Amino acid sequence: MFTNSKHEAAHEALKKGEVDKAIFLYTEALNQAPNDCDILSDRATAFLHKKDKLRSMTDFNKAVELDPNYSFRYAARAFAKQNFGDLDGAVEDYRKAVELDPEDAVAQNNLGMLLEQQGYKEEADERFARADKLSKMEDRLYDMMDEMESEGESDKEGGLQEPQSSEDDDSIRKEFEARTAKAEEESGVSGPEDDLEKDSSKEGVPSPSSASGVGAKDSADNSSKTSKELKKVFTSRQQFREFVRFVKNGFKIK
Repeated sequence: MFTNSKHEAAHEALKKGEVDKAIFLYTEALNQAPNDCDILSDRATAFLHKKDKLRSMTDFNKAVELDPNYSFRYAARAFAKQNFGDLDGAVEDYRKAVELDPEDAVAQNNLGMLLEQQGYKEEADERFARADKLSKMEDRLYDMMDEMESEGESDKEGGLQEPQSSEDDDSIRKEFEARTAKAEEESGVSGPEDDLEKDSSKEGVPSPSSASGVGAKDSADNSSKTSKELKKVFTSRQQFREFVRFVKNGFKIK
């Protein structure tokens, strides 16, 4: 999460409202890791707290320049532009953000709010609807963690034992993808990149529910254990949403 110790210390300072100290530490962190996009973006946010438009936008612009294919860079800069009164620039950046990541519910919603302010009600409503469906899907996935754990506990009571071998990362991924597909179906979210059933119908691509080597017992046990581990890691739904995107992107950060 943090590039170095200075980066982490700066983050803690900003959380405490010590903006000047945070900026100093972010600068120290950049001295150790020049052109680190995360540190640049974080320092830009600190400058935003001080309403320092020039320095804030300089850092945001550099982060976008260095990392042009990551949607978050544009969404973060869009938020800053909005706060500095550049609504047209914010709309442009939010459009780029959702182009790169159509499943970013927050960016979809924020874009909708700006479009509504500019009088584009029809498109704004479409963005709101998309954001609402995505949010419901993510919330449903979060709730499914309880179901996953309950299923595992129920099977244990029926006499099933914990598997002796180590967990198969691929089987866990397929299990989670299956849960994702179910949540998307229930929330009405769909798209070519989301349709797991469509992908599963292709030759040579096994469906999540029929992954080789994963029986009903192992699947239930994996569900329960995975759910418990997830609950240890995620302290908020926002963190879980980031994880959902991570899984759907093939366990890649970007």
